[in-house]
Amino acid sequence: MSTPLHAALTSFMAAAESKDAGQIVAALAAVVECQRQLGKRAHPQLQHYLEKRSYQKALEFLNDQPSVAGTCH
Repeated sequence: MSTPLHAALTSFMAAAESKDAGQIVAALAAVVECQRQLGKRAHPQLQHYLEKRSYQKALEFLNDQPSVAGTCH
């Protein structure tokens, strides 16, 4: 199941790989907004990855832990 955070992280990683500055900015804004909305509700490990901007690790965590909610609006 893909959540908005998962989608935002996936978009960010793709944009970073393509080096498209406009897409990077938009995807990063979506990641940051999801992080803000999740706040303390986020799983502690996911929260750690997001705070450290370890977005690849955050995406891998969500892929490995599908039961962890990464739902934001």
